[in-house]
Amino acid sequence: MNATRKSPIAHLVADAPAPVQAALQHPVDLVKLGAKGPRLVEWAEQHALALPARIYHTRPVGADGVLARVGAGELILECRPADELWARLNAALEAAEAGVYRVEQQSATLVVRGEAGEGIWAQACAVDLARAPAGRMVYTQVAGAACGVLPHGAGGQRAYRLWVDYSLATYVWEALAAIAADLTCAKTPD
Repeated sequence: MNATRKSPIAHLVADAPAPVQAALQHPVDLVKLGAKGPRLVEWAEQHALALPARIYHTRPVGADGVLARVGAGELILECRPADELWARLNAALEAAEAGVYRVEQQSATLVVRGEAGEGIWAQACAVDLARAPAGRMVYTQVAGAACGVLPHGAGGQRAYRLWVDYSLATYVWEALAAIAADLTCAKTPD
């Protein structure tokens, strides 16, 4: 999401009860950009942009960012606007030759984490994401919507970054928030 685009679900996030917000976040301070083309690997080498070694693998960027290689000739960067890689990728794309082009990203980011995280995934996704390797993108259905999911961390610190098309962000947030509310309310004494 660039600095001028507004979140389609900010009002839902703000209105969610504290236990839901603890399990389900929507980081709006991150920006997202993609690059695609048959010459991507060669182009990245020319611009000293270190790509993840394999398709669907990722590498961390800054404090909260990620660079994901989502195809043989496609990458997605999500990071803070102040991260050095953001400026470098933008500059390299301004000077891109034939065979590589900029791809604006049309997805919202959600993060599922905390104690309720595993329970949310058990109800919302058929893939056992607890067993998915950290740092590797998984493309699957979450609450019936196609999403990219990036597991990271381990054990009790496991979290999942979810990329969902903007047109489905409200639906997916509401579905996951309802599950989170059920799980967290079940643990709250009467």
